[in-house]
Amino acid sequence: MKNTSEIASRTWIVFALMAFIALAIFVRIIWIQTVDANKWSEFVKAKQEEIKDIEPTRGQIFSTDGSLLATSVPVYNLYWDSQANIDDEEFNRELDTLCINLSNYFGDRTPSEYQRDLLEAKRLEKKYYLVKRKINHLDKEHLKTLPFIRRGKYKSGFIFERRDIRKKPFGKLASRTIGIDRLGARVGIELAFNEDLAGKPGKQLMERIAGSVWKPTTDEYIVNPVDGVDLVSTIDVHLQDVATTALEKQLKKHYADWGTVILMEVETGYVRAISNLERDEESGEYYETYNFAIGEATEPGSTFKLASMISMFDEGLISLEDSVNIGNGTVEFYGEEMSDSHEYDSDNTKLTVREVFAQSSNVGTALLVQKHFESDPQRYLDKLGEMGLRSPLEIKLKGEPSPMIYEKVREGNWSGLSLTQMSIGYEVLQTPLQTLAFYNAIANDGKMVRPLFVEALKKNGKTLESFKPVVIKDKICSNSTLRACQDIMEASCKEEYKGTASEIFKNSPYHVAGKTGTAKIAHSRGYYRDRYRASFVGYFPAENPRYACLVLVNDTKTGSYYGSTISAPVFRDVANKIYATQLEMQELIDLPELVGEHKIPVSKNGAKEDLEKVFAELKINTQINTQEDWVKTSTKETLVEINTHDLRKGLVPDVRGMGLQDAIYLLENCGLNVKISGHGTVKRQSVTPGARLSDHRTILIELS
Repeated sequence: MKNTSEIASRTWIVFALMAFIALAIFVRIIWIQTVDANKWSEFVKAKQEEIKDIEPTRGQIFSTDGSLLATSVPVYNLYWDSQANIDDEEFNRELDTLCINLSNYFGDRTPSEYQRDLLEAKRLEKKYYLVKRKINHLDKEHLKTLPFIRRGKYKSGFIFERRDIRKKPFGKLASRTIGIDRLGARVGIELAFNEDLAGKPGKQLMERIAGSVWKPTTDEYIVNPVDGVDLVSTIDVHLQDVATTALEKQLKKHYADWGTVILMEVETGYVRAISNLERDEESGEYYETYNFAIGEATEPGSTFKLASMISMFDEGLISLEDSVNIGNGTVEFYGEEMSDSHEYDSDNTKLTVREVFAQSSNVGTALLVQKHFESDPQRYLDKLGEMGLRSPLEIKLKGEPSPMIYEKVREGNWSGLSLTQMSIGYEVLQTPLQTLAFYNAIANDGKMVRPLFVEALKKNGKTLESFKPVVIKDKICSNSTLRACQDIMEASCKEEYKGTASEIFKNSPYHVAGKTGTAKIAHSRGYYRDRYRASFVGYFPAENPRYACLVLVNDTKTGSYYGSTISAPVFRDVANKIYATQLEMQELIDLPELVGEHKIPVSKNGAKEDLEKVFAELKINTQINTQEDWVKTSTKETLVEINTHDLRKGLVPDVRGMGLQDAIYLLENCGLNVKISGHGTVKRQSVTPGARLSDHRTILIELS
């Protein structure tokens, strides 16, 4: 009994202690909710509010001709704060209309579903209920006019939260060079000039709604965001389109793995077009996925022969008319066979230095370099260094690797074959842009300039900073060497020297200086037997260079792989378009000779006053035989006769031989509905001239 009594006593003591603790907790809760309510409310509020960064609007990227290449487009998420200062009576009265409008506009939910969701958000007292994602600006402006929402965010609770997304209006044109604006993965111009484009973030007090969701407490900023500056790139959209189209056409034709084309102004180094296209294995389409022009260092092959020639010309070791015996176009160096791409009729073939380069003779180039540098190969390596070929271009865009060219004999993988292999573009690595900059120096009187992708930074239409041409090296070789190089590059495009690119450019109205290149593609243990990289690099017009261009196509699948048949046609297409559209590149034709050769040009019929002005401006003699407003013309040996055009009231006029503007004026004034086909001068009309107007309402005129 004693033990039972002790247990009972202890139990009551524990119970009393627990009851006391519970009472103390209860009293403390009451105390917090009443006496300390304001203090803790302020504490909680402070924990739910923070000053957050507000992202500014990112600057836009323009082409040199003012076209928009990249811009920030605002999109909005629509939220509803059910705890805003909402009049419940007005909300209930307009809810049906609001839900019908939302359903009709978005079409993603029925009116009853919208009503159910909004009422549920209100029941749960949600302060940041998501109504719709990714609304564009026009949608946002329309939604702000809908019943209830038009009361404003403080009375309706509807909030439009803005964020910017980056858009490229021209799609894949220069897409990789313009770059990507994605946090942690920016590339191209977007990365290189991110600090300028990004602007400076602002500060705004925001409150936590739920989890990591924050909303502004007011519309006011603590610190206003500073929008980014606009950037004017060197890209010309017209030329970019031409280059991309020409490259893509050739890549598709030969099922190539990837390709790049770069077009650069000779004097300034401004890159006017740059396209990098890679084949998607699943779709077979080509996309800009990687900037091969800047980031892909490969063995250049025959285009490197120019450097070999410079090393010999500059040391006074060869002249243009010196010759080398290449036998039948095959030779062995240290047990390894080297051969030319085409066969020769004789086993005792001799080529001049000019012909060696023009015909891209591997054997001829290697024999010349071996003859003059075998006893001192370091001299050859030093000459390559003097030309600036070991140094990166240090362009503003990220991702450029340094060229790989031996500095010292016997370093790395140097062997007895290295000298002759390097002479024809193997055992060296260059990016396409580095190769182009080197060739551009030949066009630019020996001055090597840095390729530039941005011309200026602007804010509100005012130029903040301009980027002028930057000279990397004042002279890559002597003047005499420069002239010799220009000569052999032109010879590559001429039939008289059997140049490898002569067939492509034989009918061009301008002269080209350049070099074809064909290189085997390497793997870890050597080279693939039937996989090649084709290139062409040069400048035009050869007499007064304006543009330098490089085209490289990697790994074709049609069995055609030479630079002359794969890459040179792309170069030609780009050059043709530039020549056709930039009149300052074309020779001026003497007008008197033109008139003398073709006599008087054929003229159109039409309004007498307009025709007289044209003839007077062109200083063409006229014989006017009428005072009527509408005339017919007749071209004679030395003048143009102007005669009456017989127009009778109520009859269909004869508009044949007229321009479109005059023809429409006459026909519509007669009450006819005019339909048009073609362009130019009226060739025929569907209603016979002189027919009664009352019988016809519509007339078709064909232009030619």
